[in-house]
Amino acid sequence: MDLVTEINKILPGSELVWQSLKELDIELQLLAPNSALLNLNSQQIGKYWQQLPYWAFAWAAGQGLAHHILLNPELVAGKRVVDFGCGSGLVGIAAAIAGAKSVLCCDSDELALLACQSNAARNRVNITVTAAWDGEAGELDCLLAADILYDLTSAGDLAQQCASIPDWLVAETDYQLPPWSRLRKVAVYEATTKPMLEDFDRDLRVSVYKSFIL
Repeated sequence: MDLVTEINKILPGSELVWQSLKELDIELQLLAPNSALLNLNSQQIGKYWQQLPYWAFAWAAGQGLAHHILLNPELVAGKRVVDFGCGSGLVGIAAAIAGAKSVLCCDSDELALLACQSNAARNRVNITVTAAWDGEAGELDCLLAADILYDLTSAGDLAQQCASIPDWLVAETDYQLPPWSRLRKVAVYEATTKPMLEDFDRDLRVSVYKSFIL
């Protein structure tokens, strides 16, 4: 399966190019700036939202969490981590660079898992991918998640699937506290989604929370 071919089935006229996230020293294969989707207005983009290739963007929250991990490698060093709803795999790749013992990238989109493998190889780190991690107790030490908790449905998935993981690091641009966890804000970053979808993805405030399950 080829990512360029597959993205053109979803978004005709789109291209993928390797782009450097300079502050993170990480390269990802992302939607090219001249792709048709990026020339649409908000209403037109909304029609594509359900089939948007989330793995073809470096979302602001993911950049914020990756930055925090690289600045504080002791948070993941030697740990077994899962990047839940991994998209491009940016956060998992940052964890691998920071010295995680193992990195599991989990996403329901098979193209996201393919993108994770390609991006990890580009950055010379090892990861494992899965579409259906079942949350067995004792498997993992740390949950990594970005742009997940704003969606209460996804938050429910996290509660069910990740209750056995003792340590969490989550990042959100629009955060809602789930009732089944205890979090504290540990850092705030500013980031812009790359490539940018209109002005609402520019200079976003990203909050990083360190979480321990009750």
